[in-house]
Amino acid sequence: MTRTDIKTALFVAYKTIVNGHISSAILIVFILSLSFFNLMFVSGFLSGFSDGIMRSMIDTSTAHLIVLPQEKPFQKEYIVDQSSVRARIETIPGVTGTTRHYLLGGTFAYDKDHTGTFSYVSAPLIGITQLEEKKIMTVRENIVAGGFPDVLRDDEIIIGANLSGGYGTKQTTDLGGVRVGDTVQVTYAQGFMRTYTVKGIFKISMGSAGNSAFISAQEAEAVLSTYNTASEILVRTDLKRYSLDEYATRIHTLFPELTVEKYTTRLSTVGILVSAFNIIALIVSVISIIVSAITIFVMIYVHAISKRRQIGILKAIGIKESIIELSYVVQSLFYSILGILCGLAIIFWFVTPFLTIRPIIMPYGATELVYTSLGITINIMSSIIAGLLAGFIPAKLVARENILTSIWG
Repeated sequence: MTRTDIKTALFVAYKTIVNGHISSAILIVFILSLSFFNLMFVSGFLSGFSDGIMRSMIDTSTAHLIVLPQEKPFQKEYIVDQSSVRARIETIPGVTGTTRHYLLGGTFAYDKDHTGTFSYVSAPLIGITQLEEKKIMTVRENIVAGGFPDVLRDDEIIIGANLSGGYGTKQTTDLGGVRVGDTVQVTYAQGFMRTYTVKGIFKISMGSAGNSAFISAQEAEAVLSTYNTASEILVRTDLKRYSLDEYATRIHTLFPELTVEKYTTRLSTVGILVSAFNIIALIVSVISIIVSAITIFVMIYVHAISKRRQIGILKAIGIKESIIELSYVVQSLFYSILGILCGLAIIFWFVTPFLTIRPIIMPYGATELVYTSLGITINIMSSIIAGLLAGFIPAKLVARENILTSIWG
């Protein structure tokens, strides 16, 4: 096709669009913009939902990496000299912080009415150093009663709302409504029994953190009869600098005897849920693209059929079939691009600001529409390609008709 042919096709497309019905063009663009909006909104919402779940779990339960005690050639119960281990890990470029945990288990007893009748619940306890915990975890942001002090005394405890009961939680087993200032008794697996005053209550809906309780690391060491060790070390990293695998490899190089677990491994069950949402997003995206293609196909085909006489006359005066086909492809491209631009405007000028003001609250917090440059580009290119194919096929069918058949019907 020559340069003159292309100019002719563009001229024919321009005249067809300009001389067409404005109301029909507006309706077509409106339908295409809604289809592209649906494509963008669903994919962005499900991506935001998936990211929100993973972010919540990372912020409250796992961080990015979990360093565990030695397993081979023989298993150890704790990481020895944890302060030195953490200091060396924090020298790795991109590591933003670490904290240690002592993992314990115990049975909680609570006498709500002070009548000697106790409610019993078995739950995990985590020994923490609060100042370190605040740097890399966000449990403190989920406090619904009391506080999360910088220094937790040995006789104080912070418990999850799922364990305490109340605060909008629905559990089959809980302590029946513990409040800040109440006392609970904990009988540890080691045989010790301690009485703690509840200093704060936090509410986390995602993951198992909401079913646990926090005590000070010093108290945990007293119960476990250990010092300067850790059941696990949580590591927070800057994933924009290096990948998760690179951080894990560097830590393993420093401490080949320790086990390094990625959050993706520990949250594999959640990963399955995220993968399911990604599949749903893909299905919805494909359907939206098909709807756009069908809309353009019907529009171009109906328009071409109604213009059969003009097409026949154009062919009779020497206009090539390829020029006529290209003119309709240009029209479909024009409407596709216009629909995409309107859909993007709806998403980024109206929906996103609205959700900022009135967010959709999910168990992990407010849901955001999450997009990547690659994702947006793929959506746009898919819609354009679908539009081109949908415009080319009906144009090809009509343009190939015999000249006399086109003119006389």
